[in-house]
Amino acid sequence: MSNITLADYVGFIFSEITRARDHADKVSKDLAIAYSKDEVLKHFAVPRFKIPEMELTIPVLISSAKFSTTMLFNMQEEEFKKYVAGKVNAAIQTLLIKSNNVETDYTGINNEVFTKPVYYETALSTPPQQTSRLSKNKKVARLPGGSPQPTAINVMDHPALPRFYQQLVSNQDPAKPDNIALLALAEIFNAKINEYGLQSAYRSHYPNNELFQTMLTEVIQKIKENTMVSASKMENLLVNPETNLVKSGSSDTTVFTIKAKIMEEGLFVKTVKNEETGKEELLVEFE
Repeated sequence: MSNITLADYVGFIFSEITRARDHADKVSKDLAIAYSKDEVLKHFAVPRFKIPEMELTIPVLISSAKFSTTMLFNMQEEEFKKYVAGKVNAAIQTLLIKSNNVETDYTGINNEVFTKPVYYETALSTPPQQTSRLSKNKKVARLPGGSPQPTAINVMDHPALPRFYQQLVSNQDPAKPDNIALLALAEIFNAKINEYGLQSAYRSHYPNNELFQTMLTEVIQKIKENTMVSASKMENLLVNPETNLVKSGSSDTTVFTIKAKIMEEGLFVKTVKNEETGKEELLVEFE
């Protein structure tokens, strides 16, 4: 199926009519020259036809349409920052559990590593110290050698987090946030890994960077879920110029009819000499 835009299709038809008038005028010109050289015909009027008005009825088979859409990341900044910070917190906590050999069944542990986020608001930048407690049937889970747990980190204060959000909002291709997310999230995650001194532990437990990749996938998915169409615009309408298909392969919903009335108008280009300056100027006049 041959698809062209409706503008090209109708424009071509109008252009063909204009060329038909041009062809007719050239024929009249040749006849005028021939008549002038003939002793008898030079007394006859040169035949020339003019169509002052023409009506066209053009059936058009619609094949498809082209649209342009504007995408927008519409998640609120504070909500987004808390979401990303939460993901980084969870990843750090998971790494702490693995690196310190805390028993895997920690459902009964009431410990800051598990119940408090890794980040705190500015006013609570120094988290309160609490003694780890267990329910009656659980043993206390301590770090090896009884060493204190690390001080909580403030992910919300990391400068890459607001920059991450602004880059998503101003992204020229909001449907593809992957590279932005990769760079920003890696910067934040690596900074917190370094703060905790967990570089070696991370490489040991996740040699293929699995923890970060899982976190990255979840963040990208969240970004895409909050990226929506903010505006949609039709760029052009595509039609099938094969007229035989208008009858055989169409329905009332795919065909419409263009009715056009064309008024013939001629224009004349004259050369006019300016008496004051002596220069010749082109003058365009319409019939």
